[in-house]
This record gives sequence, structure tokens and C-alpha cells, in this order.
Amino acid sequence: MNHMKIVFYELKKALTSPIIIFLTLLFAGYNIFLIYDQSYVREELTVANELAKTYGVKITDESLKKFEEDLQKELVQLNAIAKKTTDKEFASVYEFLDTLRMEDYERYSEEEWAFISRLQLKEMYLYLAKNIDKDYAEIKAKWDSIAKATIDQYQLSGDAAKTLQKEFDKFEQRLDEIIETGEHKTWFFAGKPYMMHSFLFKTILKHLTIEALIIVVLATAFVTNYEFENRTHLVVYATKRGRNAIKDKLIASFVTAATVAAFLFAITLTTYFLVFDYSYLWTSSISSALNWEFRMPYMAWWDLSFLSYLLLSILLIYACLLLVSTLTFVISIFLKNSYFTVILFAAFFIICFMLTGFMPNSSVITLISEFNLLTLILNTHLFFMGNGELIMFKYYEIMTVTAWTIIAVTLYFISWQSFKKQEIR
Repeated sequence: MNHMKIVFYELKKALTSPIIIFLTLLFAGYNIFLIYDQSYVREELTVANELAKTYGVKITDESLKKFEEDLQKELVQLNAIAKKTTDKEFASVYEFLDTLRMEDYERYSEEEWAFISRLQLKEMYLYLAKNIDKDYAEIKAKWDSIAKATIDQYQLSGDAAKTLQKEFDKFEQRLDEIIETGEHKTWFFAGKPYMMHSFLFKTILKHLTIEALIIVVLATAFVTNYEFENRTHLVVYATKRGRNAIKDKLIASFVTAATVAAFLFAITLTTYFLVFDYSYLWTSSISSALNWEFRMPYMAWWDLSFLSYLLLSILLIYACLLLVSTLTFVISIFLKNSYFTVILFAAFFIICFMLTGFMPNSSVITLISEFNLLTLILNTHLFFMGNGELIMFKYYEIMTVTAWTIIAVTLYFISWQSFKKQEIR
């Protein structure tokens, strides 16, 4: 049996396993449920798309002036509608809403309320856009205090505090670049009411990553240990291909990881973008000033569009999944038991999660301990971001994946050499 046939049969074993099929469908169904559970805001979100379509994705003085002029025309319509309950003239929809009594609400039709709601949203976006310069000037002015607050929050001192402070100093230059180039002045979903960045990248994408990770660990352990658990190893490893068949299993594990992840990502993200329309926002900057959910807006180390950021995030997750598959493969070679492999891998991740807590707060080792796969996987919403606190390093993702690639490749060769010499029984 040639090399490719072995890979094919190993892949077939994994992809036809009932537990792998069940979990894949279960996770896909759960993700679809999460998306539709949030779909009640989809109509409101169309306003951001409408603004990008009408005025261009870039927020400029000219486009804001045109936007304001158009809003004044819509205010004329609002005042015409308001004649049902008052003779006052209103300068904003908020003034109008403040004058309404409970009994007044029934005097307006559904179409009129839809118009009023959209006008209210447009006024919110205009207010946010007009205050971008002021808000970023405040961030710039408070940058040193933001750095100090982060260092104090994690009780860092000594070399650890100095190292993190240097990263804040580096990102201050990036902040200056964002302000100077106007990279942040693009339309996007307003962060604080909708939190769409967190929903997509922290909820949906993190769920996808953890789900794919679970399936990859199970599939890799299943494929690698299949012969040992079914007592056919003495036959398989005595063939012409011999112990080299274990390499085919690793390739099959990689293909399984890629296939399962592709299926989950395709089903989930297709559903997401059918429910939430990003038609005119693909080229919007991920560092948009409107993408502001917490004490600071999301600001990336590089000038990335939303689409570029999404694709890079998926690529990074794929790299992590292949590393997880390799590490699972190494553990499987030594343990030769799927259950023990899964348990040991879970223990490994728990240790990674707890690692930082045992490090001295004055040592750079505290920050180095954050360069682990679990921390990377659990912070999908902070990929390539400069406001990731302990993981705000410019090349954090590249350094983490590179370091763990070296570790995984080294462990693979050690396990392969061990497997060639160990007695098969």
C-alpha cells in the first residue's frame, strides 16, 4: 500500500468516526444558535452599512458635512411628523423623544417609528464621528496613566514593569501614526451599543477555535492510537511501509484538522455574514474609532482592513490547530491510548492557564509565560492588537507560533526517534 493510500484510509477513519461527526454537527448547530440569538440587532446594524455606502467608508470633513446636511432634511420630515402631538420645532430626534408622553406613542404609525429610530441612530453615528478627534486627543493625553494603570492592575514591578512600559511607549508611536494618517476615521458598527467585534472575534471565533481544537485532539489521538487500541499494530507496523506509517498518520491528522476546521468555519461564518450585513464595511479599518467597546478603541499594530484582519485571524487559528495536532500526536506516540492522551493534553492546557499566576511579578518571565498557545487561543479578539495588556507585544502572535513550532517540531523528532527504537508489542 503506497503512502497516499495510507493517508487516505487514515483520513477516512477519522472523518467517519461517529464521535467526530456528532461533535462537528453539534458545534455547528450551537454556533448557528448563538448567531441567531443575537440577530435582534441586525436591522439597526444596517445604518452603518448605509452610511458607508452613501458617504464612502472614509470619514472626512466633506462627507461629514454632507451627512449633516442630509440629516437636516430628515429633521424637516421629523418635525412634520411631530405635528401630531406638538407645534414645537426640534433640532434633534432626542429633543423630540424627550417631549413625548406615554399616550403620544400610539399616535404614530409603525413606519413613522421606523423612520424616527433610524434617524436616532444616524444622529448617534454623527455625534460619534464628530467627536473622534477629541476622544483620541484624550487617549493621547492619558496614555501614560493608561500604561501605569495596566502595570498596577497586574501588580508588575522591576523588569516586568519596565518591559511592559516599553511596549506602551512603542504603541504610543503607533497611536500617533493612526491619528496622523486618519486610519481610524472609517465607518463601522458603533462599538459600545453593539459590541460586534467582541461578538464575532471573542464569542464566535473563540468558540470556533475551541471546538475545532477539541475535535483535532480527539481525531489525532484516535488516528495515532487506532492500531494499538484495536490490537492490529503488530500487523500494520510489520508491513513494507512499517513504522514509517506513523508519519502518514500525522499527515492524516493535519488534513483532518484542516477539513473539520474548514467545515466549522464555513458553516458558522457563512451564517454570520448572512445574518449580519458587512457589504460596505469589508474595507473599513479594524482600528476604526467606532470600534470602541471598553476603555479604549481596538487599535491594531498594523493598518488592517476588517477583511484582512478576519483572514489573518483564521490563518493564525489554523496554525494553532496544526500545532495542537502535532503535540497531540507526540503524546499519543508515548502513551498509545486515546483517553490518556486527551487527559494529558487537557492537563497541559490547564498548566498553561495557571502558569502566569506562579511567576514572580517583578520578573520578565511573567510576560514570557504569556507566550503560550492557550493564552493565544483564548484571546482571538486581541489578535494583532496593541491594547492587549500583557499580550500587547507587536509580534506576540508571530513569536508565540514560532516558538511553539520549534517546540512541536523538536518533540516530533524526539518521539519519532523513540518510536523507531521502541519495541512494538
